Amino acid sequence: SLSRTAVPGGRIHEVLQLGEVLTRVPGAAYVQTRARNCWGSRRWTASLPCRPSELCESSALLEVVFQYAPSVFEKYTTSVTVGKKEVTLNLYDTAGQEDYDRLRPLSYQNTNVVLICYDVMNPTSYDNVAAKWYPEVNHFCRGVPLVLIGCKTDLRKDKEQLRKLRAAKQEPITYNQGEAACKEINAQIYLECSAKCRENIENVFKEATTIALSAMKKAKGHRKRKVCSVL
Repeated sequence: SLSRTAVPGGRIHEVLQLGEVLTRVPGAAYVQTRARNCWGSRRWTASLPCRPSELCESSALLEVVFQYAPSVFEKYTTSVTVGKKEVTLNLYDTAGQEDYDRLRPLSYQNTNVVLICYDVMNPTSYDNVAAKWYPEVNHFCRGVPLVLIGCKTDLRKDKEQLRKLRAAKQEPITYNQGEAACKEINAQIYLECSAKCRENIENVFKEATTIALSAMKKAKGHRKRKVCSVL
């Protein structure tokens, strides 16, 4: 059965299964994770902001079973197993329009890994990775590991979508272009997925969670050494 979770504003959302699709208006999504070590009661907590392009229509993460109503803040919950750790993911969906540029940074607090997403069938969406989202993320989350995600890969073979792109003298963004952007923004890894076809969705979560937990362990190790040095 689905559990329910309350979010600011009194809204209640269902806990959804991993790999479902979130079709949404332009915006940005943030995921916060919590994991329990199977060897004890110790917990890890991580945040995974997902930064879809302002023109992306789907975050390729979760499926909303209710009608979407645009707002400044929405929350969805799912879970993923990484190794022997079960991780609960709380996805925070925030508006990506310029009107909310001053509010969006509030969601960056305590972030451990950032997902920057773009639409492989939208060159403008791809350009915004380096032009808009990376500068914003780098400013508010400097030093936090990044993951770059190419979404809607199933549309690369869609004849109608290809016709529209070529009519505008454009082409789909290739995997190699995604890899190049990954290097340009110093992201940890580049991944592609198709929400519609359920391709690689779970792997996106697992990779992001693994990177988040790894970064947290390293940061904690640095803090330990710093304390010892001071003492």
